[in-house]
Amino acid sequence: MHIAPFGTFIKDEENDWLISPPLALPLFDQVDCEFLLEGYETDRQPVDFVSAMQNFLSLDQTALKVAQDAIFHYYLDCSRLAKADGLDCVEITAPQDVWQHIQPGCEALVCRRQTGDQAVYVLFECDCDWNDEEGLQLVFKNGLQISKVGPFDDFLSYADVYGLPELDKVLYQSRG
Repeated sequence: MHIAPFGTFIKDEENDWLISPPLALPLFDQVDCEFLLEGYETDRQPVDFVSAMQNFLSLDQTALKVAQDAIFHYYLDCSRLAKADGLDCVEITAPQDVWQHIQPGCEALVCRRQTGDQAVYVLFECDCDWNDEEGLQLVFKNGLQISKVGPFDDFLSYADVYGLPELDKVLYQSRG
């Protein structure tokens, strides 16, 4: 299926996704990324997916800086848990240093939220040195700005995670 202006998408029958050709992300030093569109073909407003992708592709690294403190808090929670279990964890002393310990992924899931605002979100998974198993998930509402950070859990909002609408605008919610 051709989706302008991105090119030809391939249908992944197993996951019911449309997969884009690799596109360079200015957000992460031009790393190539495939977009996985979930629900595009049956969506009532597929143009929202195109807009979210265009927005996401227009972001530069300044868009990441707004989430720096939240990502650092995620790191601190993971570090505390690792130390409590007697495990080693990378030492990061300041929020601006988190970026040295994050490796961007190569796929971005684009889907419509089924609850709440029902906007289109872009989920981007990264590896991080402080949580090998769950990594770092960055969620971008409408592809414009980070709206959620934390472990990769496929949730688009902390309101969805905990079933509490008041958490909808929370960037990072500590696990405890």
